[in-house]
Amino acid sequence: MGRGPALGVLELSSVARGVVTADAALKRAPSVLVSSRAVSGGKHLVIVEGGVAEVEESMAAGRAAARDLLVAQLELPGADDQVWPMLGAPPWAPIVAPDWDADPTAEAVAIVETSTVCAAIGAADAACKAADVIVRDVRLAVDLAGKAYFTMTGDLDAIEASAAAARAAAGGHLVELEVIARPAPELRGRLFV
Repeated sequence: MGRGPALGVLELSSVARGVVTADAALKRAPSVLVSSRAVSGGKHLVIVEGGVAEVEESMAAGRAAARDLLVAQLELPGADDQVWPMLGAPPWAPIVAPDWDADPTAEAVAIVETSTVCAAIGAADAACKAADVIVRDVRLAVDLAGKAYFTMTGDLDAIEASAAAARAAAGGHLVELEVIARPAPELRGRLFV
């Protein structure tokens, strides 16, 4: 079964208000709840998917319920296929894509660190749509004081184009973006050991 196509994420500074927000979002429109969970930094994430109109309606209700406790929000009418796996791991575990140690197309790697989960997901979506890259390591706010990061690999030109798209999409929520051309053999596929 396919996902989406639309994705909505609400990031709140209150766990209790996050649950109320999820309830309001789901009562407004028949979107599908992907996740409603507390994460590091005292934040709460509400993630919904479904048709574009349903997600728009759910997000509007969620924003209204969140009020001034809304930290960040993201609506993607057509999320890239690589975004969906970013959302599926248990909240305590990072997502690690298949090993890229022996992948000859992984000549460069970018590490994108953001202050919000919404910014990381939006940056990954933009990066994947900009060039042929593979999202690898992902951690969304768990054990990071509410921050998030992901890595991506590809040839250097693709990584540079994707990095520029990620930087633009993350905007003021970008903490750091680093590109490594030809990572050391000891680091290939093992950036976070």
